Amino acid sequence: MRTRNATSARNGRRTASLAAIGLAAAALLTACSSSSSSSSTTTTTAPGGTLAGNNAAFLAADLKAPGGSLNASGSTFVQPFFSAAFYKYTGLNQALQVNYQGVGSGAGITAFQSGTVAFAASDVPMGASDLAKMPADSGPVVQIPDILGGVAVAYNVPGVSTRIKLDGPTLAGIFDGSITTWNASQITALNPGVTLPAHAITPEVRADSSGTTYIFTDYLTSANPTAWTLGASKTIAWPSTAEQTPKNSGVASSILSTPYSIGYVELSYAIQNKMNYAAVKNSAGVYAVPSPTTVAADADQKTSVTSTDFSIVNQAGATSYPIAGYSWSILLQKQTSATTGAQVVKVLDWTTHTGGGQDLAAGLHYVALPPAVQNQNRTQLLTVTGPDGKALLSK
Repeated sequence: MRTRNATSARNGRRTASLAAIGLAAAALLTACSSSSSSSSTTTTTAPGGTLAGNNAAFLAADLKAPGGSLNASGSTFVQPFFSAAFYKYTGLNQALQVNYQGVGSGAGITAFQSGTVAFAASDVPMGASDLAKMPADSGPVVQIPDILGGVAVAYNVPGVSTRIKLDGPTLAGIFDGSITTWNASQITALNPGVTLPAHAITPEVRADSSGTTYIFTDYLTSANPTAWTLGASKTIAWPSTAEQTPKNSGVASSILSTPYSIGYVELSYAIQNKMNYAAVKNSAGVYAVPSPTTVAADADQKTSVTSTDFSIVNQAGATSYPIAGYSWSILLQKQTSATTGAQVVKVLDWTTHTGGGQDLAAGLHYVALPPAVQNQNRTQLLTVTGPDGKALLSK
């Protein structure tokens, strides 16, 4: 397999692609005052902005806090949303900065385990093996959904203007290396009347430990329980034909700069960078195009999710887009500092509720959390305490 650094390989075309992407967040909302594409860090530094909705006055009054900063890291799936949400929050909180580094879900969990961040984000919650690596004195971990999004199957096939249709078995064959050309019979059978080139396919995948990879391979596992043999995981032993690049922005850049490539990226990256992406056959036999509406339709089929039962891929329904999932924020239930802990629970409570950060979701091509999930989040956050055992969030 080939691993590429998104900022060094194929310098001419890659540099142009990276500039076009701009980590998607900057183009998604001009509210992001600063972001670094080299470190993928979002820092909310400028005050300003107002909340919309009936809860605006309450939230603005309730959440005012002294200036300071919180460090967090993890998923690049959620980073465009966090970029906008944390900037907005900064304007309501006397310049409290939330410095979020998009390093991938696995690296975010590692940082959380080591205690170097106030909270982490991952598109797959910490499981038993991850929790076992927490320090013995850290206590329980709280994990809450922070946004809902889709994973687009983006491609770069010169000369093909018709949207390509793909299904689970065909995607499995492309990414396990058994389908190698664009005019392979499995692909042409799904696209009658479309002239596809006799050119080798370059699968584009994540090089880092990635929750987006987990959602994508979870779908392939669900749609092809016997044919897909590489498993569902944040890290996959990809075939040698695959080009590996870290982060959603890196994969998007690599697809844009590599003719005849195909890969998976969070939907907001695909839309903002005007990428072509496939219609994917869902469990009802309908080819669904990813959008906030079709992602919401998929999530509506499973209204209750927990950190141990979180998969929503391949749900029923004619309008469901089958490759979708939640991002999860992760924090300690017993905070070591009452001051920092209060800032963490308040920013996450605001971010995960209507009247706060969720109001930004649709404009960023995400889906706001369902009301039941929002209520579940508040119940969880009310259990978070300071070192004295007192709750840090008021009912």
